[in-house]
Amino acid sequence: MGDRNSAVEQQFRPEELMRELDIKKQAYYDYLKHLGIKAEKDSNNRAYLTQAQAKSVRLLRQHVVAGGKIEDFDLHEALESALAVAESTELGDVAEQPVEEVHVDPSTDVDMQSLYLEASNIYAQHLTADRQLLMTMLNEMSYETMHPEARARVDKIREVAIPKFNPQAMVREFLSQQLQTA
Repeated sequence: MGDRNSAVEQQFRPEELMRELDIKKQAYYDYLKHLGIKAEKDSNNRAYLTQAQAKSVRLLRQHVVAGGKIEDFDLHEALESALAVAESTELGDVAEQPVEEVHVDPSTDVDMQSLYLEASNIYAQHLTADRQLLMTMLNEMSYETMHPEARARVDKIREVAIPKFNPQAMVREFLSQQLQTA
């Protein structure tokens, strides 16, 4: 029997996740490919996903079930939406509700390591939300959507770095060279 206190991350087998999400093998692997997930291998060389990876697959499945396309799914946006929904719950409402005492039986299989990992991942999303928004904005931005001050700096650099195009001077130079070689 294994040590219950050992830090073993919860493992999600492909067949279990496919059954849970009611998807076929091809869809499962399409999801993994889109998310950039490579399944881990256990000591018996059997594939599994971590809790965070399985959560990503579930979010993608929710997107597809809601009518979205796999290509349109953005994991960072989905995590931010989930975080926003969680944050929108009024803490005051929660604080006013009576708190029931929960007695945890230490002999039960409470996977504190998995809970700790999930809480850490959610907190990491919270801490990096502004950076994720910045990166998403960078991916969507074009020259036309840049702030006017930044666009002016780009124009100035281009003006200095790229000499003015003067077609008359180019033609004169070319014809002059042709006369000298003739």
